[in-house]
Amino acid sequence: MKIFGTIYPFIESGEQSYRLGRHVANYEFFKSLLCESGFDEFHVFCMSVSHFNMTKNRLLKESIPATQKQKVKLFLYNHLVDQIRSTRYHVFHLGGWGYFFPGLVYLRNKYANNKFPITGLIHSLNGIETNFHALKICTAPLLPYDTIVCSSNAGKKVLENIFCAVNSHNGAIAYQGAVSIIPLGINEALLKTPPKKECRTRLGLDEKDCVVLHVGRFSPNTKADLYPLISVFNRLTRTIPDKSLKLICAGGADSKQTQLVDGMISEFDLAKSVRVINNFTDAQKSDLYGASDIYVSLSDNLQETFGISVIEAMGAGLACVVSDINGYTELIEHKKNGFRIPTLWIDRLPLAELSDIMDFETMQLFLAQCMAINTEELYSCCNELIHDENLRSATGENARQTVQQTFLWKHIIKKYEALWDRVYEQSVSHSPKIPVKENPFQNDYLNLFRHYPTAVITDTDVCTITGDGKEALKTGKIPLTYSNIGSIITDETVIKILEYIAGKPRTTGAVVSLDSLPVKQDEIRYSLLWMAKYSLIHINKGKP
Repeated sequence: MKIFGTIYPFIESGEQSYRLGRHVANYEFFKSLLCESGFDEFHVFCMSVSHFNMTKNRLLKESIPATQKQKVKLFLYNHLVDQIRSTRYHVFHLGGWGYFFPGLVYLRNKYANNKFPITGLIHSLNGIETNFHALKICTAPLLPYDTIVCSSNAGKKVLENIFCAVNSHNGAIAYQGAVSIIPLGINEALLKTPPKKECRTRLGLDEKDCVVLHVGRFSPNTKADLYPLISVFNRLTRTIPDKSLKLICAGGADSKQTQLVDGMISEFDLAKSVRVINNFTDAQKSDLYGASDIYVSLSDNLQETFGISVIEAMGAGLACVVSDINGYTELIEHKKNGFRIPTLWIDRLPLAELSDIMDFETMQLFLAQCMAINTEELYSCCNELIHDENLRSATGENARQTVQQTFLWKHIIKKYEALWDRVYEQSVSHSPKIPVKENPFQNDYLNLFRHYPTAVITDTDVCTITGDGKEALKTGKIPLTYSNIGSIITDETVIKILEYIAGKPRTTGAVVSLDSLPVKQDEIRYSLLWMAKYSLIHINKGKP
């Protein structure tokens, strides 16, 4: 049986109108995986009860074939070790590379009878915690077939630079796994935009308008500064009076970010020519791409490693104009399926040594504000596209074909399955004895804070039922547990413990050794402390 496992939350948002690139990419990947891959089961380990319920509800609502939904098995976190012990996994794949990857390696090496491969995808690599994640993964006892997947060569180069930096600062520490490149994708449905006339009618646009579209968060800190685009658009409207030009800026935004963009529009007196559509719906997204003629994305930020919105626009058949930066460079072949606008960056950065102590958002803005877009090239390119409908059409069709051939999720899932089959075969043939190492980044809370309480429970302590405990035993009404604790403390366990000590006091060792209790001994000890906390029992040192 071919079983897929994951502990990284591919479903991170309960809203259908999610917009953060990582959320979109991970969720669409997971849906496509369920529909397109050949796995017999999908084991999804949820980090909390609320996440469990959110994942369950989202999957129920999705138009995924019922036969595929039935292959999904949801588990809470406390089942992970048992499943690793008892199940032969084909792969564990994570929607990230830093948070869960290293910890899972330690658990796999310690508990798995069959050492399955672990793979994880990178998204942004500019975070303040990135070097720490790199240190964790470089010190973890990875096996040669454990793989980090990069969505672009640009991202891979950054990752290699980070690993080199970690190694140079920490001696012999080096990444022991593999690195592969597999791009992100889009659903085939995005290729089928409604007729342009219908889209423009719904958006209130004239058929004769030449519409330029920007899609992306209105954040100069983490996405792009819209000022270069709006200023160039202002110049276009002034120098091409015979054209009815419209610019649509669409993206996720809060009130302050929207006000910032509105201020730029007011500065150039472009209220009649520029529309701001913030926090658009999925239906509006289809209309936005369908109504437009030219797509412009001038990313100037280091957080981008791929560009989902770019391939969405390409798939919609738009002539795309993008900044020559990060993963965008690998999506657009200049003057064939789009246009790349040159960028220029600084050679020496003021305040560089403060990056570890500066506010992260401030540092990202600081870095982005010296990433210059060649506005003359931008103007020239847009001017040519506005006047040449045939060029727009030819470039857009080439872009659509690029997406159809390369960037649909059905193609991407095949690439992943090829990777997973390859590393699985390596894991079967490469099965040396691996020394078990404890995770040095895992807090040993009990030893670190052992001196905090008055005492620590022992097997010789004595448990006595209280009046509240007797009442609970009589009525069957147990105090409510917090949802994330309920996976360990069950009413059945509490009732059986109360029944056992109702007749006479018992030592904790005797309670823990009860064969009739349906949970592990560590969980019974935990339950005893919870019961004492909620006055169902007393735990006394020595004799009762």
